[in-house]
Amino acid sequence: RKLVKRRATRIVAVIALVAVMVNAMLIWSISSNANSGIAPQPAQASGTTINPKRSEILIVRLAFHSPAERDRLAAAWGAEEINTLSGYLTVWTDRAGYNKMLAAGLQVTIDQQTTNQANNPYLFGSNSPDTFYGGYKTVEEMQTFLDQKVAAYPTLAVKVNIGPSWCMVHPNTCTVPAGGWNGYNIYALHITNQNIAGPKPVYWYDAAIHAREIAVPEVAMRYIDYLLNNYNSDADAHWLVDYHDIWVVPMANPDGHHIVEQGESEGYGSPYYQRKNANNTNGCTVYPPSPSNQYGTDNNRNFSFQWGLHNGSSGAACDQTYRGASAASDPETLAIQNKVSSLIPQQRIPDLTHAAPLTTTGVYQNMHSSASLDLYPWGWGTNNPAPNSTELANIAAHISASNAYPSGNSYQACQPGDCLYSVDGDAFDWAYGQLGAAAFTTEIDGGFFATYSYIDSTIWPDNKGALLYEAKIARTPYMIAYGPDAVTASGTPITVTQGSLAPLAASINYAWSSNGLAQNVGAAEYYLDTPPWAGGIAVPMSGTFGTQTVAVSANIDTTAIATGRHILFVRGRGVNNIPATQYQSWGAISAQFLDITPAGGATPTPTNTSVLPTVTPTASSTPAPTNTLAPPTSTPVITSTSTPAITATNTPVITSTATPGTPSPTPTDCPNPFVDVTANIFYHAIHTLNCAGAINGTDATHFSPAGTSSRGQFAKVVVLGFGTPLYTPTTQDFVDVPPSYFAYAFIESGFHAGILSGYDPATCAAHGLGTPCYLPNLPITRGQLTKLVVNAGGYTLITPIIGGQDFQDVPPNSTFYTSIETAYHNGIVNGYPCGTPPAGACVPPTNLPYFLSLNNIRRDQMAQIVYEGIIHRP
Repeated sequence: RKLVKRRATRIVAVIALVAVMVNAMLIWSISSNANSGIAPQPAQASGTTINPKRSEILIVRLAFHSPAERDRLAAAWGAEEINTLSGYLTVWTDRAGYNKMLAAGLQVTIDQQTTNQANNPYLFGSNSPDTFYGGYKTVEEMQTFLDQKVAAYPTLAVKVNIGPSWCMVHPNTCTVPAGGWNGYNIYALHITNQNIAGPKPVYWYDAAIHAREIAVPEVAMRYIDYLLNNYNSDADAHWLVDYHDIWVVPMANPDGHHIVEQGESEGYGSPYYQRKNANNTNGCTVYPPSPSNQYGTDNNRNFSFQWGLHNGSSGAACDQTYRGASAASDPETLAIQNKVSSLIPQQRIPDLTHAAPLTTTGVYQNMHSSASLDLYPWGWGTNNPAPNSTELANIAAHISASNAYPSGNSYQACQPGDCLYSVDGDAFDWAYGQLGAAAFTTEIDGGFFATYSYIDSTIWPDNKGALLYEAKIARTPYMIAYGPDAVTASGTPITVTQGSLAPLAASINYAWSSNGLAQNVGAAEYYLDTPPWAGGIAVPMSGTFGTQTVAVSANIDTTAIATGRHILFVRGRGVNNIPATQYQSWGAISAQFLDITPAGGATPTPTNTSVLPTVTPTASSTPAPTNTLAPPTSTPVITSTSTPAITATNTPVITSTATPGTPSPTPTDCPNPFVDVTANIFYHAIHTLNCAGAINGTDATHFSPAGTSSRGQFAKVVVLGFGTPLYTPTTQDFVDVPPSYFAYAFIESGFHAGILSGYDPATCAAHGLGTPCYLPNLPITRGQLTKLVVNAGGYTLITPIIGGQDFQDVPPNSTFYTSIETAYHNGIVNGYPCGTPPAGACVPPTNLPYFLSLNNIRRDQMAQIVYEGIIHRP
């Protein structure tokens, strides 16, 4: 009987195996003959158990024969973000969708392996530890995580509400999943050392704008953990937090993620494949969502730059790439646009042709699943390089290069039109196109629902270095792209007794894969405690220069250095300057701690207060205001003795016919201390104001003419330059300008003299502040500066005249029309000739120049306008 039973079991097994093979052959036959006229069949993928709650999921490959056909099919069928270099799009669909493709005569095949994985009932659910409950965080758990980081690091992290989700804006509208919900706030974690004053460059990183890409918020939370948990043990994490404003949004689409979570509890067999937000008012109400048919707006097709203009999105409400009813129509999109715009200034004309200046500041990072790509603008078409494509491509290549430092993720760097498909209305095109920020999208690997353990074993280690490098270059990404890496033992302090020589060793390296800007290393230097942009003193390092990788070193005499913990900043540069400029090609900084113990061996007290995040600043701990301007946020110290060229392409024309004079009282002439200010049209203004004590440099020998100044710094310049009496305040007038702020006295004096004022309540609220606020660390724009100079000089204002404008971009209804026209007609300012970068196109018949009132003012232009305002005042 046992023998008969065993034989019967074997027969059943063979029959089952044959059935599986026949089924597989049937699917192969359908797939292989998709274009040969064979009628579609309702076959089921082999080895799967279909949950009655849903249709069978099919992952198919849709062939294309040209970029135009690729982009058309991608928009029509909702292609996934999977590499397309093999000649096909990847589409998640069901049997009905697959049959429609066949009926349309498309060349389509089923990807059997991934189809089996997608339908595996045991990949997700209560039998697997790799689910939300076994590791992945719900929206509520992510918000709790942020609260925990703030509680643990109160002076390094702030949880900021950047705006509501769609369901929060429309209460009682989101009735499915069962029970409904009323949405969420979207939170960013703002990471910076609050004890170190700004202004600071911005690194913005958001994740999961597509809800079903559930691994990417986990990567964002690990990035937060790394920076904060390693603040006192890793020198690179330490200086990034000290000197940068880092904003991380782990969950940009909380409503969509909430829907994804319901797949398990509603018996779907896996998380739902919801990609979009929860907007159910555009004509689509499909629920539960299928991988290709669902309600909502694709927020990554909803951004306002080039929205819906390039066939890179869909107008059908149920499609995965539905762009929304109008540009930035949905609150998640608007929340990101508004917040990022308040942090990163507009630094380029928002068209398709003008480049952002080399001194542009700010980096925007957007993370998705799962094409293993590092993408850079433009996203909207093929063979359309962005104006800053040289720098953008090289930064993307760096974050992809595994032998760069910090090491890249080994993905492919490309424009979407070259390796994916065209998109329009997407986030990174908006960040670059509208603001000029260096902007990137990373597509991680591992699929939408990667097993949870894969995040820590592969995805996070692969991407950590790329995210750290982007933060490192945020001050001036386009300039730093031309420089080499500096490699130090970041997590290993140098420890010596006081009086000993501290050996500092580093490697300066251009030789990482696909570096299109590589050259030989020309020099290296280090800074003790104070970085270059804050006025630190450069100390040369030794090495055999002239190759692409150079070992450098220095022996630091610690006799006169206090005991305790210090930080060393190291950077290198190339032999050649950045092409067509006089800017030296300095690369990203790497840092290392230096611990100096007393000669007697006692435990030292740390002397570098920046490593003590819990210290509360007091007025006595902040230097009293001096005549020295704080350094600009967007321009590194220029150590070359040559002067940046001043050309018609980057300098407003100054046409005043007035004879240059000097402010009254006439200052005593003084030597010119600035090696980067020689004979040019700005020299007299800079020299005169410096001798009068109204303005100074970014360090003892550099003025940094192409840099920018903050609103706080300029308040100081205009008050001193125009001789405004200093006001002694009894109470603080602006919530964000305490008495300890370096320019407090000057801001208060300007305010009480009627020269300057603060921002409106809405702007203050957008920055998380009460009213009135001044926002002293924001860069000052050309329009704002002109208004302050006109106010300080007491000029009679010109009344707006319809049709009487002198600048193409400053009509009578413009905020700064009166001030700019007043300054222009008094010989204080002029503009940029039309048709010449960075001005816009000439518009016949007037061909008026452009003023670019929203652009940040250069420091040399600032000096010239202040000087002209002084000598022409009534």
